[in-house]
Amino acid sequence: KHGSSRVSASPVLLCTCPQRTNELCTMPVRAVFFDLDDTLVSTSAHDRSAFRACVQLIGLRRPGSDGEALVAAYRRQLSKAPWDPEDRVPISDWRAQLWVAALDEIGQATAAAVEPPSLVASTSSRCASPAELGAELQHRFDEVRLGEFAWVEGVLELVERLGAAGLRMCVITNGHSDVQHPKLKVLRASDLFEHIIVGGDEVRAGRLEKPDAGIFLKACELTGVAPMEAVHVGDSLSSDIAGAIAAGLRASIWVSLGSGPVSENCPRPDFTVTSITELPVVLVELGCLEGPSLS
Repeated sequence: KHGSSRVSASPVLLCTCPQRTNELCTMPVRAVFFDLDDTLVSTSAHDRSAFRACVQLIGLRRPGSDGEALVAAYRRQLSKAPWDPEDRVPISDWRAQLWVAALDEIGQATAAAVEPPSLVASTSSRCASPAELGAELQHRFDEVRLGEFAWVEGVLELVERLGAAGLRMCVITNGHSDVQHPKLKVLRASDLFEHIIVGGDEVRAGRLEKPDAGIFLKACELTGVAPMEAVHVGDSLSSDIAGAIAAGLRASIWVSLGSGPVSENCPRPDFTVTSITELPVVLVELGCLEGPSLS
């Protein structure tokens, strides 16, 4: 999801885009599009919590095993194939298989797994198979991550302020449908945003997700605005910023999360903020909110 390098910036950085004429840049901003993961929600932090829970679980189930090495191996497997490319295997089963592959990678696939202490008294001392352990690890990860999944502090107030200013909003999130929809459900995102586009749904319908321009143009259609009347906010240079530029949106706003410099060949955002809560300063600069500006 993330680009490998980042723009170095003070809390809010204005970057000039010479390819845009002054006439187009004076068009009013009427819509704001948002990425979800690591923009509206600190997904990476929730991932870390879930992986810590998996380390604790493997410590109980296979005492003496290296939980951190297992998580690292799982993440390597996940980066290679996060879901079944043919979309036939349910996502939970697929990722359980990745845990099994990770166990095999660290030499633990054939090691004996013990029952949790709470179960020992009520069951036989049967050892869990790698497949059972993989399923248990994936269930634990999902349980912990979704259990703490929440909007970044200040997002509710931000959305309320934008709505009061008459701005239309849409969430555009990449990812497998069966991963993203449970996140959106636990957030009750549909109560906050009228329009939500899930990249996985687009793929299943034969379309493309970010950075393809089409998904941004669909958001424009849903909100009833022209591309030059919309801005997009996200943390990925390769998906969010590149896609917003390709779609010809009024501005791309990068949530850098305090990252370091970006290489010259990466997409250049129009604005950089370190957190989504700094977005109002940019929208004031663009003339669609009232308040102190950058100048």
